[in-house]
Amino acid sequence: MPWSGSHNSDLVVVTERAQRDPLRTFVQQLRTLHFTPHVVRTLSYRETNALPTPAAVFVDVLSRDITVAGSIPNQIRATWEYVPVILVANAEDVDRIRFGPQLQDFIAIPIKLPELDARIRFAMWKTNAVHTSRDLIEAGELRMNISTYEVWARGEKIDLTYKEFELLKYFLIHPRRVFSRAELLEKVWEIDFYGGTRTVDVHIRRLRAKLGSAGELIHTVRNVGYRFS
Repeated sequence: MPWSGSHNSDLVVVTERAQRDPLRTFVQQLRTLHFTPHVVRTLSYRETNALPTPAAVFVDVLSRDITVAGSIPNQIRATWEYVPVILVANAEDVDRIRFGPQLQDFIAIPIKLPELDARIRFAMWKTNAVHTSRDLIEAGELRMNISTYEVWARGEKIDLTYKEFELLKYFLIHPRRVFSRAELLEKVWEIDFYGGTRTVDVHIRRLRAKLGSAGELIHTVRNVGYRFS
């Protein structure tokens, strides 16, 4: 059975050999595990920005993007900072692998389905264990990186203003707690802000609109204020 703990079923496979075995069988195995592999021949910033944020990236060790074995393309590091990267190699090409920054694991193909499932689960667990507690806050469909000021909703990056980010961060840090508009002004806008409590309502409305369905996690508490859950 595939791992149900992943918030994302999308995977990216970088290879020029997708139509030839054993890569073709490998991609079919990913689908059998109920992942959605997006196969690309090479990576560019345009391609990575167009693709959904994946749960993991598999890079063929013979790919042109790997100029030095084990060196992960800058496009992956820049766009998908906390996504595990796994090199894929034929058994006869394993000696090409050199472990570099961000590389989480390697897979020698062909590979049996239970082992593939376990290797994917381990790579994602290891990445989350290193980064989530330090920089990331997650709640439902939302993921926030407090060190890089980035927010993702439903796997898509959301562009927030500074105050929108700070407001959402405050909610995420204090889930289920009800805040009055005056409290939010004091904590997020600081005590010397004189714009009136309507400013909070305006920012909440904009935040909900940008987050889409994830914005439903911000609840209005009648006659009191707002809470996040």
